Amino acid sequence: MVKMRGRCADPRGVLGHLMALERGGLARQDPPQSEKLEMLKVTAVTLRTKRDRLKRQLEDIKILKDKMKSNMPLDDDGSAELQRSLLTAWRMQLKDLQRAHHLIGGYDVVDCKEGRSVCVCFHTAFEGVYLDTYNIELDMTRTVQISRHNIPPSIPLEKFAKQNLQKDFKAFLQTLSQNLNALAARRQQISLIKELVGSVEVMESNQLCNTLVLMCKAQGETSAVVLCTLQYRDLAHYLPTHVRIESEDKTVSESEQWKKYQTLFLESPAHTALLTMKRMGSIA
Repeated sequence: MVKMRGRCADPRGVLGHLMALERGGLARQDPPQSEKLEMLKVTAVTLRTKRDRLKRQLEDIKILKDKMKSNMPLDDDGSAELQRSLLTAWRMQLKDLQRAHHLIGGYDVVDCKEGRSVCVCFHTAFEGVYLDTYNIELDMTRTVQISRHNIPPSIPLEKFAKQNLQKDFKAFLQTLSQNLNALAARRQQISLIKELVGSVEVMESNQLCNTLVLMCKAQGETSAVVLCTLQYRDLAHYLPTHVRIESEDKTVSESEQWKKYQTLFLESPAHTALLTMKRMGSIA
């Protein structure tokens, strides 16, 4: 019992530790309630200021976009700088496209008019032969707009511009390039038919070259006349999507050999298919 009393009286015992913890807790008390309230007020003011600044910036962007879409004059203040930033982003994208497509020969992008516009040059080719070249100038002073071009009227340029010119410029250039190359390839096939297969007459074709009617004379006992109608419903490609072969002599048009030729037209250029048919003795 004496030992227990002595241990309880020891200030370094359990009681002493408890007292030390209590004193430490008092020393680390939270700041007064009024001070905490002041800190929260300052934080709230800071956050409101940031919020208001972001709202003004978003409103400026919205106003600028509306003006640019409506071709309205722009103020010479922060909106002008924002406009320059947007156009700079466009030019950076154009530079990336220029480096990429110059290597593959699809088209070239060149700055002109001291950076206020760019010119895109499309090179068309077929079977390793360069054909026509087309150009389009894009105004970069507001939103990207087409200022002038020499794209054939048969190409739906306005449709492509509405679809992708503002939201996906790369897709706009790719779509236009594919359609121009496919058109040039279809035209070139007609020229090669006339040049290499003189016995085949081109009965019908249009500016878009999406319908082609060829008249052939079948070799054999009857020497029947055969009409081959090629339809190109996918204007981004140079091969037909549908082929119809007709003849008054049904034994010719419905024969297995001519059904194979129908497939041949779908899988190879028209002049190549006709040369194959001529080598096999099927046409004159």
